[in-house]
Amino acid sequence: ALALFGIAQDDAIRAYPLGGWPAPFGIVLVLDRLSAMMLVLAAMLALVVMLHAVVTAVDRKGWHFHPLFQFQLLGLNGAFLTGDLFNLFVFFEVLLIASYGLMLHGQGAARLKAGVAYVVVNIVGSALFLIALGLLYGLTGTLNMADLGQRIAALGAADQGLIRLAGLLLLAVFALKAAVVPLHLWLPRTYAATAPVVAALFAIMTKVGVYAMIRVVPLIFGDAAGAAAWVPAPWLLPAAVLTAIIGFVGVLAARAMREQAAFAILGSTGTLLLAVSCWTQATTAAALYYLVHATLAGAALFLVADVTLRRRGQYGDAIVPSPRFAGQQATGLLFL
Repeated sequence: ALALFGIAQDDAIRAYPLGGWPAPFGIVLVLDRLSAMMLVLAAMLALVVMLHAVVTAVDRKGWHFHPLFQFQLLGLNGAFLTGDLFNLFVFFEVLLIASYGLMLHGQGAARLKAGVAYVVVNIVGSALFLIALGLLYGLTGTLNMADLGQRIAALGAADQGLIRLAGLLLLAVFALKAAVVPLHLWLPRTYAATAPVVAALFAIMTKVGVYAMIRVVPLIFGDAAGAAAWVPAPWLLPAAVLTAIIGFVGVLAARAMREQAAFAILGSTGTLLLAVSCWTQATTAAALYYLVHATLAGAALFLVADVTLRRRGQYGDAIVPSPRFAGQQATGLLFL
């Protein structure tokens, strides 16, 4: 990831055609400064989480933790590098399948119940994604992101309604992945029920949805898209405001640290999308700066919750006074 980040610093956009098939006919992986930044972020987060899992022996509490962890990284890295929408769907499915297994790691009835809800929600999202892809491919004959931007601009007025529908469906899918209100109900319960070390890795999962919006909306539904230009934009700002409000109110109302961390991730997603929804260069730059901070901070909250959970005995991670932590200012400093 660091090597690719260094390569991308010359501002050139590099495309690698898999199998030697040129775009838009073949599958391409695209490297630029944005995708390189996300690769480094995912690698940094994965390294810290993996070290914590090994040191605390969380990786030995169930089967196949390490293979699932690597498949999760495969899906994340593929989603950041892909240059076409169909393979974005494929990599979404790879990381989601891995996340199903990781979420159930360590077993438990509450974890299983939350996992079922998580699976159902994401199956619905996958179905909507396929419908949107079918509409776009049927109208344009391509799913390459750069090619789609050109072909949508050339479509006639009769096709604009279906293009707008496809754009709104994609927005719904990405909003579901990012847990944007009102599609957020799965996140607090799921993340709070998951093993904290796994939830720490999941801190970047919602950011994949935000990343997809930043990639797809300006490139495919930008100014050149005619009647479909910026079709997802009007819906994003109010949803972002509600997401931030509900997330941070949830932080104040939470009764356990893992629940608090889950709502903090929700609130940070809302804050991030507030900047993204302006669709200017300055606000997008600010959003990307905040994205790195929010991802690492959200993951750190779950890791601190795990440390607290292990040391607190019967109190667990419940937000109640614990005599065992009285006078331990050094532990309290971790929350800063």
